[in-house]
Amino acid sequence: MKKVVLLALSASLLLATNGDNLIGLGAKSRAMGGGGIATFFGAENTLSNPALISGGKGTEINFGATLFMPDVKANGVKSSADMNVIPEVSLSQKINDNWAFGIGMFGSAGMGVDYRGNTSLMDARTNLLLMKFAPALSYHKDKFSFGFAPVVQYGSLDIAYNNGSPVGQGSSDDFGLGYELGAAYDITSDLKLGLVYKSSISMKYKNTLSVASAPFSGLLGGTFADDLEQPAEFGVGVSYNYGFFNFSADYRKVKWGDAKGYKDFGWKDQDIYAFGAKYEKDGTWYGVGYNYAKNPINNYATTAGMNPKAVLNLFNYLMFPATSESHFSIGAGTKITKNLSLDFDVLYAPKVTVNTMTPSGSFKVEHSETSVAFSMRYNF
Repeated sequence: MKKVVLLALSASLLLATNGDNLIGLGAKSRAMGGGGIATFFGAENTLSNPALISGGKGTEINFGATLFMPDVKANGVKSSADMNVIPEVSLSQKINDNWAFGIGMFGSAGMGVDYRGNTSLMDARTNLLLMKFAPALSYHKDKFSFGFAPVVQYGSLDIAYNNGSPVGQGSSDDFGLGYELGAAYDITSDLKLGLVYKSSISMKYKNTLSVASAPFSGLLGGTFADDLEQPAEFGVGVSYNYGFFNFSADYRKVKWGDAKGYKDFGWKDQDIYAFGAKYEKDGTWYGVGYNYAKNPINNYATTAGMNPKAVLNLFNYLMFPATSESHFSIGAGTKITKNLSLDFDVLYAPKVTVNTMTPSGSFKVEHSETSVAFSMRYNF
């Protein structure tokens, strides 16, 4: 299992969008701003709201990938981690009129930079990779739908830099367990309300955060623990159909401030808003979306020099600058045959610039993103 996951992620150095979470899972969701709590997308709903997979018919298999192209610079130097491939596989099966089963495997989150060869940026290289595997079960009766998905998460973390001497012992990985709960209610035949809760997932990456923070242990009062917990989140969404149009709006709260590791680095809880519109007729659809989430990372006011707040700025903004906020998306898809469909989307996050103070002096960090997602779905 571990070798399969590593092979799927071998091309990936991710720098994701809402904190370290990808915006949406699948081309349709991403085209509509990362929504999916109340909007039916098929098998892809396994990890957005498992309650919705009971709205499908027969069997659906979906294969997809996102080409992710972050553009991150520190003091004008571009990170080499600028092109990544993120896989996605999902399946849903209608069992009977009330029950449906689904499976999803997604590259779900991560972030990283690569400044090797730039001594002014400490030759820093970081890489966090996350992938989730989730079987899901959904029940639908009358106007109500409920879903449950146990989640197995694989993660890998690597932190390396040169602080006068090399720091870092290579990548470390771990598996964690969690779950997701979903519900949906048809207020009318055209108006749907959705709810979702995702549990936190404990992860521990041996000899990573503790080793990376050791040179600053005197300032920090010790080293960081090696825990980097994926935070809990909850959300609510609404979806409305009007003729050939669908309109959706989602709100999610990600609890970075309660998660082990992230709270030590001063990350704050994040409010995420996603809006989307789609026109679909005769097997062809067109969609647009917008997603906004304020940067969850504290930028501590500090003077240059060796102090604990400056150390946190160094790790947060030089090594893990997950700072993008606004995201714009478009997408389209069509049926190639009676059973086969192709979908794609393009997502763009405009540049966010942050000036921060670290023990190595001031840094100007710039971050923008472009991504393209493709998926092929087969229904039978």
